[in-house]
This record gives sequence, C-alpha cells and structure tokens, in this order.
Amino acid sequence: MKIQFTAAVPDAGQRTARYMDGALCLRRLFLRTGMCVDYFGRRLIIENKNKQPQGTSASRSPRKKKKKMTAGRVFAGILRFIASCLCICVILGSIAAVVVSMFVVQETKNDGDLLDLTQLELAYTTIIYNQQINDQGQPEWVEYQRLQSPIENRIWKPLNEISPHLQNAFIAVEDEHFRTHPGFSFKRTALAFANEIVHKLTGKYLSDKGKLGASTIEQQLIKNITGEDDSSGMAGYTRKLKEIFRAIALDNRFSKDEILEAYLNTVGLTGNIAGVEAAANQYFGKSAAEVSIAEAASIASITKNPTKFNPYSHPEEHLQRRDNVILFMQQQGYITEAEAQEAWDTPLTLVEQKKAEEAAEESAVQTDYSWFTDHVINEVIDDLVAENPLGLENWDRKAASAYLHNGGLRIYCTVDTSVQKALEDVWYRGEYWEPFPIENYDDPNNDKDEPRTITTQAAAAVINYKGELCGVVGGLGAKTGDREFNRGTQMERPIGSTMKGVAAYPLALETDRINYSSVFMDDEFPYPDGKGGVLHNWPSNWSGRYSRSLTTVYEALKQSLNTVAVRVGDLVGYRTMFEFARDTLGITSLDPNFDIAPAPMVLGSTYHGITPYQLAGAYMMYGNGGRMTSLHSYTTVMDYQGNVILEKDIVTTQAISEETAYIMNRLLHSVLFDRGGTAVGIHPDANVMDSIGKTGTTNEDKDVWFVGLTPKYVMSTWYGYDENVPMKKYTPHYIYGRAGHPGARAFREVMDTVQPEVPEGEKLQWAKPDGVEKGAYCTISGNIPTEGCPVATGYYKKGVQRGPCTGAHVEPQPAA
Repeated sequence: MKIQFTAAVPDAGQRTARYMDGALCLRRLFLRTGMCVDYFGRRLIIENKNKQPQGTSASRSPRKKKKKMTAGRVFAGILRFIASCLCICVILGSIAAVVVSMFVVQETKNDGDLLDLTQLELAYTTIIYNQQINDQGQPEWVEYQRLQSPIENRIWKPLNEISPHLQNAFIAVEDEHFRTHPGFSFKRTALAFANEIVHKLTGKYLSDKGKLGASTIEQQLIKNITGEDDSSGMAGYTRKLKEIFRAIALDNRFSKDEILEAYLNTVGLTGNIAGVEAAANQYFGKSAAEVSIAEAASIASITKNPTKFNPYSHPEEHLQRRDNVILFMQQQGYITEAEAQEAWDTPLTLVEQKKAEEAAEESAVQTDYSWFTDHVINEVIDDLVAENPLGLENWDRKAASAYLHNGGLRIYCTVDTSVQKALEDVWYRGEYWEPFPIENYDDPNNDKDEPRTITTQAAAAVINYKGELCGVVGGLGAKTGDREFNRGTQMERPIGSTMKGVAAYPLALETDRINYSSVFMDDEFPYPDGKGGVLHNWPSNWSGRYSRSLTTVYEALKQSLNTVAVRVGDLVGYRTMFEFARDTLGITSLDPNFDIAPAPMVLGSTYHGITPYQLAGAYMMYGNGGRMTSLHSYTTVMDYQGNVILEKDIVTTQAISEETAYIMNRLLHSVLFDRGGTAVGIHPDANVMDSIGKTGTTNEDKDVWFVGLTPKYVMSTWYGYDENVPMKKYTPHYIYGRAGHPGARAFREVMDTVQPEVPEGEKLQWAKPDGVEKGAYCTISGNIPTEGCPVATGYYKKGVQRGPCTGAHVEPQPAA
C-alpha cells in the first residue's frame, strides 16, 4: 500500500510533519502501524512495511527477523557515523588549509625582497687596506685593520673561494640530503613532530638525544636572514610552518650552490663571528679557501652549540664534535678513510690570542684601533653623511656610522705603517715632553670640577706631499681606548709663530713686497687699539726685547721675531692673508668675524685655533714646489661586492710659485741649521736628508708648536695642557735649560727612523728651481753688498731688482 499526501498524517500516534518556510523538516517517522514516513521532494510517502511480498513464507520467525534488522541498522549507523566524521574532517581540513594558506600568504608577503640572496642586507666586516711595497718592489694593497662590528664580524666570499672541505663538512653534519630535497625534509620533520607530541604527552622524548633537529640548510639560512628563532609554544610551531614554506620557495628560486654560498657566509659561530671566512681568519689565521679537512670540520662543528663547542673555551668538547664531523664526512663519501684518519690525528692549533697584560707591556696601542684608524673612521663617516651614497631618507651620522661598521666596506687608506709605528713608539715613551704636573687644579669655568692633578699632553700628524695622512698620534703614553679624542686631527688650538709661515711671509715674497734680505725695524708696531689710540709695546718678541734696529727677513724668521712679521703682514693685507689661508690652504676653522686682524693672521692667535693636521697641510707647499694638495686619509671606499661608494675628491692647487716656495724653504732651513735659529742643531741626519722647520709658542707658553719638513714628509707637533693653562716651567727648562725644543727632537727621531736608506754619498734634498739664484747681500742693509759690508748669501727670484748698499749703515767713526 502506498499513500501520497501533502497535508498532516491523520493518525494520532503519528508525529506531525510540517512545512517550515517552504521546506519540509528532514526526519524519519516511525508509526505504530508499522508504516514509515520518508521524504522525497516536497511530498510525504507512507509505505506499509508489514505487507509481505508475494511468494514469501509467512512462517519465518519474527524474532530472528527483528534481530537481523537490528544488526543491520547498527552496522549502517556505524558506517554513517564514520562517513559523517570523514565529511567533518574534510570540511575542517579544508577550512584549516584555507586559514593556513591565508596565514602563510600574509606572513611571507615581503619574502620576495627579504629572501633575495642577491641583495642580502646583513652585517659584514669592514676592512681598511693600506698600500705597501712587496718583495718584487711593486705596490700592493694589504689589510691594515678590521673594524669591529657591534653586530657581526663577517666577510663575504663567493662559493668558489670557499674550500670544498668546508662545503662538504657543513652538508655532512647539517643536511645530508641537501642536494636532493626540495628545501625541507618530510621524514625529518615528521619524526621531529612525533617526538615533540610524545614529549608533550609523556614528558619523555622518543630519542635518547632529546629534541630532534629537522632544519635543512635552506631553513637555517632563512633563520639567519630573518632572525626569527622562536622554538617553543604556538610561536615556535607557526615559525616552523612559515620556515617550511619559505624553504620550498627559496629552493625553487635559487640554485643549491647559491643557497649554500649564502648559508656559509651567514652561519653564526662564536661571539660575533659570522660566516666561514671570518671564522677561518679568527681561528686559524687563514682564508676559507685554505683550510684543511680538520680545520673545516672544526668550523662546521661549532654551529650546533657555539658556547659548548667553542674551540678556545671548551677545546675537549670541540675536538669530540670535530671528530664526529670528520666521521660523517667519511661515511658520506666526501673523504677517504685515510684522509679521515689523518684529520683525526691533527691536533687543534688555533691562532694565539694576546693576553691583555702582555699587550700592556709590549705595545703603545692597547686597544683595537690605532690613532690613524680612529681618524679614518671619522673622515669616512663625515663623507658618508655629506654624500649619502645610498640615497636614503633620514640619513644622519648615526645611520652612516652603522653602515660603516656593518656594511662590509673596503676602505683604501693612506697610512704609512712605518711612520705610524715610529710615532706611536716615540709618543708611548714620551721622553721629550716634561709632564709639569699641576696639583689641585680646579677649572674656574666649571663649577662641577673637582681639584685634581693635571699634566701636559702632546700630539702629532705626518703627511706626505700627495696630501695623504701617513701617521697620527693623539696623546702621550699608551692608547687605551677606541675612538678617543684625537688631538692630532681634532684639537684646534692657536698656533703661535708658526702662523708666520702660513700667509704673511709667503704672500709678501710672492708679490715681491719683500725678498730674502729685506729689512724692517725690530720695535713696537703702531696698531689701533680699537679705542682711538694705538697699542703700546706691541707686539712683544718671545725674548721680551727689541733691538730697535733694521733686521733682515732672514734674521727675523730664523729668530721668530714678531715685530718684523707684523710689518710684513701689514704690507700683504689681513683679508688677503685670511682668504689665502682659508680658501687656498683649506684652514676652515678660521673665523671671518674675529680673525681678519694682525694678531690672528700673523701671530697665530686665531679665535678657534688650528689642528696639527691642518698646520702640516699648510706647510706642505714649501717642500712641494708651491703646490698644496687637499688633505685626506683614504682614497676610495667600496662595498664588499666591489662597487665604489666614495671616491675622495683630491685637488692639487698651485698655492704659490715654485720660486717663492724654494726661497721660503731656504729661510726655514735657517731655523734648524743656522746660529740663532729657534731649533738650531735639532734636525734629522743631515748626511742623509735635508730638513727645514718652524717653531711657535702662544702667550704664556700655553701652546708649543713645531713644523718640520724633509723631502718626503711634513710633520706637525703640539705640546701643552688640555686645560689651556700656561706652562710656567717651559721656558726655564727648554730655553734657558737648553733641553732643546721637544717637538723638533721628536721630529728628528721619527724622520731618522722612517727615511729610506740612500746610496752612500747621496742625499735627499730639494732641487733649486731655475727661476731662483743665489746672491750675496749686506747683512745690515739687505742690499747688494759693496766694499766694507758684512756679507751673507741669500736666495732671490731671477729678474727681481735689488739696489746696491750705499754704505749708510756704517757707523761714523768718532773723532780722534
């Protein structure tokens, strides 16, 4: 029987079926009558289940039939439950897959740039190079200094410059199937996951080794680049998930060799060492291309636990781990059994580390950087700030400093290591400079200053005639800190009488206002005092006396007489001298508001002062044919890939004529070699080289200066108190006590040490230009001598007219 209807079932024992919002509820209705209601389309179909089909035996047992029907329904229910669970799992899995995909896409959206192995933005070691002459007599660039990065010490090397032993050692111990897997190992990942699950449930790991590592070289490289290293909880699982997807993408984008090169250059080791080149340098004193099998295994053994397997602090644990790496290399076919045995038998031999106390006893520099390194760092940072070679926004000194220290730059500097060492040795001993301690000194301009004992200091800078800084020292004694205040290049102080040779005398000679033997009165100079009158007893000479007679330029410069110098400067003009010193000689510290006057421009009492480095540069023209080349401590800066970042703009200017330069040279020669010179007798070996110089002191001996020149170098020295107070004992000790000028004595030792050997009978000296001729002069009038004149020899420009001495200087004889 089959009944169809679209309304409610009339039987009272039947549940009501309804349409709700146009849709019939899904349910199976059991009726007492044995009929069932089923849903089909939008109709209810009622079938009589008790009706027996024709031909069926009515004598079958109802009990057996019921049991059979019950078992079938249970089995069907189980199947439906399993099917439902599978459907739910599929749905949940699909949802999870979508969520994971969205998460991965969101978290790795910037990976195209982040994981670009051709543009890794990592910290690399910056290296300073200097030029030296090799055994074949050819110049070559050699490493002078590595800058210590506050982040990592890293030197990038291409894969073909990394020993195959190093490559194989890392593959053997870190990722045996690196060459064949797609970026991650499913087997190792599954085992590591199961190991973690068991540990969560039981508190124990499946493996006796505890945690199992599953990271491939690709995954480790990603961690090195991104810095992400979460290892526990949900953060650890999500990090691992991202890492797997990233590893697959990395493997699809780059070759295995490119990935291995990046990994070997970024892998972290002990301290701040990163990459195998820096490691090979640090541990074995060689490049990554030169390491042996045992050394390669040593480096590869560190990565698992850099603290536990540090070869310096834990050599025994390190050797055990190294030997295991050698075993892995042998088992995987990278080396033979004989090579493995030889490597096992190789002792661990590391580069010796100097102890601090040994360095204190042996070295003038007890810190990482020399005074020169300090200066070149500052100069490069200054130029990086000015040039902004990367074109970055928010580019300032802090950003430039970070780039210098972490950018893997290659700085080609100008240091002459023989000069730098000679300076460091002399200043370390400090024997030429008396400390003159002042006890209980209290700075009157500093309310917070506490009484203390102060002593003198000294500094120096040496350049050559290409404008290159060859060496510098910023203080007496051992250098104990990096990036300290460098008096040789940073300290600006008044330069006293050395200023006379900067502008007044050379410009007067250049314009033919004076010659070698021109004469001026040695007495006070009437200069306005700014109050409607004139200065009295100004300027004073260092001796405190005036001869009140005509004095030649030669005598005035030799004895450093202020009276003649201001008269010469007055002929030239103070603005002319100022512009020459600032614009031509590059003395940028001059101040137009205060320094266009005789005291600053002739006697050196400039408002801000001048550094020893700048003063050496100003005197360069006297040993270089009148030419001045811009000062610099480096020529080129490149990045680690060889791209030029900075190139120094080096300019040579003909500051004065060759003739003027040579005449000034001969005038300055008298300071060291002629009687009455302020540093007479204190010069380098005259049998080997010629030399010239100029001394200078400021009021009350607050500053004592010396500039010395040889045919190869210019050296400038300063001596005084940092606190800018008078050295009251200077004149009694050095002048009247005949101890000799301290700067000149230091100059003599340094130059005697660094000057090259010359063939016997030859001498380093300046050649007289064709435009200069020797000539006799009357030492009283300065003119061409006549009969009865006291005569000396001077140097004059050809064609410059000099009159004969009239004899008017001869004192009349008293009557008999």
